[in-house]
Amino acid sequence: MPRFDLLRRPQPFIGVLLVAGGWALSHQVGSNGVFDACARQSGGYVVIVSLLGLILTIIGGLYALRAWRGPAGSGRSFLGLVGALLALLAGFAILLQIAAGLILPTCFG
Repeated sequence: MPRFDLLRRPQPFIGVLLVAGGWALSHQVGSNGVFDACARQSGGYVVIVSLLGLILTIIGGLYALRAWRGPAGSGRSFLGLVGALLALLAGFAILLQIAAGLILPTCFG
């Protein structure tokens, strides 16, 4: 089995995991780092980490999109589509987290 096939087989799973990891990173830093332990972090920290999470989400979405456009008739193409759509949803959620980090003051509420 060529090495390239070994890398393509888990491609949709890797895309979904990257998307979920980027969103989880952004969400956990935003909710726990600033709004729960507000003496330690600032809004700028949330924005920087959320941008890193957004980059990770975009990479995962592109990886999943590539799997979706692969050979038709396989279950991997459906999982690739799910990963690409999850990347859109998670990217929107991360953008809202970035906006909250820019607009809301630390320890708001």
